[in-house]
Amino acid sequence: MRKFFALLSLLVVASMVLAACGGSAPAATEAPAAEAPAATEAPAAEAPAEEAPAMASKDPATFVDASSSATIDTLDPALAYDTASAEIIFNVYETLVFYDGEATDKFVPQLAESYELSEDGAVWTFKIRSGVKFHEGGDLTASDVAYSYQRGLLQGGYSSPQWLLAEPFFGVGIDDISLVVGDGSAADDREAMAASDPAALVAACEKVKGAIVADDAAGTVTMTLAQPWGPFLPTIAQSWGAIMDSEWVIENGGWDGSCDTWQNFYAMQSADDPFSEIANGTGPFKLEKVVNGEEISLVRNDAYWREPAKLERIVIKQVSEWGTRFSMMQAGDADVTDVPVENRSQMDELVGERCEYNAETNSYNACEVVDDAQPFRLRIGRPGLQQDVLLFNFNIVVPEGGNPLVGSGTLDGNGIPADFFGDVHIRKAFAYCFDHSVIIEDVYNGEAIQSYQLTLPGMPGFFNDTPHYSFDVEQCAAEFKLADLDKDGIAAGDDPEGDVWTTGFRVQMAYNQGNTTRQILAEVLAASLSEVNELFTVEILGLPWPAYLRQQRAKVIPIMTGGWLEDIHDPHNWYQPYLTGTYGARQSIPAELKDQVRVLLEQGVAETDPAKRAEIYKQVNQFYYDNAVGVPIVLATSHGFSQRWVDGVITNPIFPGNYFYTISKK
Repeated sequence: MRKFFALLSLLVVASMVLAACGGSAPAATEAPAAEAPAATEAPAAEAPAEEAPAMASKDPATFVDASSSATIDTLDPALAYDTASAEIIFNVYETLVFYDGEATDKFVPQLAESYELSEDGAVWTFKIRSGVKFHEGGDLTASDVAYSYQRGLLQGGYSSPQWLLAEPFFGVGIDDISLVVGDGSAADDREAMAASDPAALVAACEKVKGAIVADDAAGTVTMTLAQPWGPFLPTIAQSWGAIMDSEWVIENGGWDGSCDTWQNFYAMQSADDPFSEIANGTGPFKLEKVVNGEEISLVRNDAYWREPAKLERIVIKQVSEWGTRFSMMQAGDADVTDVPVENRSQMDELVGERCEYNAETNSYNACEVVDDAQPFRLRIGRPGLQQDVLLFNFNIVVPEGGNPLVGSGTLDGNGIPADFFGDVHIRKAFAYCFDHSVIIEDVYNGEAIQSYQLTLPGMPGFFNDTPHYSFDVEQCAAEFKLADLDKDGIAAGDDPEGDVWTTGFRVQMAYNQGNTTRQILAEVLAASLSEVNELFTVEILGLPWPAYLRQQRAKVIPIMTGGWLEDIHDPHNWYQPYLTGTYGARQSIPAELKDQVRVLLEQGVAETDPAKRAEIYKQVNQFYYDNAVGVPIVLATSHGFSQRWVDGVITNPIFPGNYFYTISKK
């Protein structure tokens, strides 16, 4: 997903940035077969038993995650687009379909008891499960399902995941409701949207409602797409496909369902969203408490429509210091924790069971006891579905009163101008000054490789010979000398009146607190730049996760790291967010560059021939390199720890976090 990471704390992949998936899902543009995949029963609470642990948990009913950051952005499924929030939504709310165990490309019914696809591949009909209740007592209806999807599409905005649904329903390249209302000029601007032509607003809403129709008497919801969309099921299986109780949403200040009012909720932000810290789903757990920065807790839903979960309570505690988290694991006071890469060796010494990933089965082999006296279980070797990218803000927002991240705001040695990264030579210089090898060896202990591109191995568009930037201080210096920040037509290295090379700069680079990997990444870049020129200063700023997201969205951060856990295993899900969608917006990529690459992206997602598709994406890779839009960092494999008494974990790399329903403790 478009998912930007609060921390790397999946039970399976704690403390690392992952690489590519072993299997592949259907390509985004392959037309689905005339018949939908066979509908089978949702996964049962039971999961394959594992080796009995050498010791027992102090409290088998409570699962404790000692996390470096117990902080969510929002619990609104229509808006949440980070893994920390999505993990809670995954356990409190439910979707029409769900992943079949560890597979990223196979699905089973969940709130839909069955579904079928029309012969032309564009109309999906879902039979909604009866007898399901929301946590606060409301009955699940087909109207709730239709409302949830309609609300999400109309709420839209590029800070949300709604582009993933907009394109299937509206057409390739139409990734926000603002492009249905008009030319997209009102994107992310609620006031501008409200000022749009009233008839166009109503027409856009009616189009959405006409595409998603509920029949409560029949218990069905019919969804009509703009075109066949191969990855539709994986798209709706994620957190933004979660179903809400429409009556409860309206009672709590949400959209009332009228086509006369939806614009008042467009481009919702988490700070204003009434559903950021409350939830009412149908899932196996109910929200108990959210105290951002301290603790998030869930309690079992004893009225769940399936067998109740084995765990009674889930507690995610914020424990910022690694030493304290390590002590909690040693004492048995935590069941899992996120482990900084540089601290893995401490955990490795206490591993009692080792579970190796098997590429042929795309799963972990049976865990092998290596030291029965030791408490931890290690899962290792699985290539993953995420990576971080170094991102530059082409036109930094400087609000009235200033922006401390840009210092003085001018090129005087004590700051940078707002368009500092608008100069391609500055971006290329930063790209050449980043030393991947230090991160790979000193942070990942060699368990990673440099990433050359946005896509993952095995996808159309992934090429081993893709042009890329590697650490080269001479090239770094040369690019700085080619920059022309004062726009006098003279390169900085030759400018007698001074420019960036002789004046220097000071800028702040932000990361999310608790993510030591990103902190070290920033420190490595800062050190390299100061080595090239002592007048170059990068100060490192740690921000709490919600503040980090807010400042990204406000486009005030000059340089940052943006992480992504793919939503669906398809190259479009990587190119779109990093170029024209989520991060493209946060980087303030100029419209002319977006328009140039958007043409290629639309061609790529519409092409059904994998070879032709790959050639289109080769052009996108060249565009990304030529314009130094960002710097992909590393691809790594899993190295995750838990207590040995934890059983029933589904190790699906596309999950935003733990799926607690199948987990038990001994």
